[in-house]
Amino acid sequence: MSPRRAAVMRDRPAGDATTLRDHLVAATDQLLDAQGAGNLTTREIARHAGVSDGVLYNHFADKADLVLAAMIRRYGRLVERLEEATPRSGEGTVLGNVQSYGWALSRVEAEVMLHGAALLADPPLLHRFWAEIHRSPFGIDRLRRPLRDYLRDEQGRGRVSADIDTDAAVTVVFGACAMVALTRRLNPTADGSELDRHLDAALAAAIGGFGAS
Repeated sequence: MSPRRAAVMRDRPAGDATTLRDHLVAATDQLLDAQGAGNLTTREIARHAGVSDGVLYNHFADKADLVLAAMIRRYGRLVERLEEATPRSGEGTVLGNVQSYGWALSRVEAEVMLHGAALLADPPLLHRFWAEIHRSPFGIDRLRRPLRDYLRDEQGRGRVSADIDTDAAVTVVFGACAMVALTRRLNPTADGSELDRHLDAALAAAIGGFGAS
């Protein structure tokens, strides 16, 4: 352990269980906002993290490994944010709940698109990122499960028709949210409130088809 590395970790608050690896990932995460994955250098990361260049290679094979870890960390926060937006069955209206969830979902999807776009210049890293977010502890089922379970709970309460295929309903919601997310990403000057209104209308039509209100 180099003196520089020890000093960085000693300065952390008492009881902080953050490892040096976590610290390096967090520092890279912070830099991604300002520079993007393609423009970062290991020297800049090391300087921002307060360590010598060589310390990075004690924990990561190369810069790509470190950037990937930072991108996965970001993606994890987005998934947690979406899970926190999952409505509670029996509260409010099904329509209002799905619309609120849809706003959160469209914004998360827009952020994921931004992550992917940042890696277009590095296809191998983009492929690795895409593979990582489709395996445990993430995966498409983790994204779909909260809304699917919510709709099934509402079916049990009689607030959604028992004849509805909840998996199909989730696909419709995700599709509508993805289209709005794509618009947000391709046209950053678009009126966000107007996009929310369009999404509300699309989800209202879908929810009506689900036999819910």
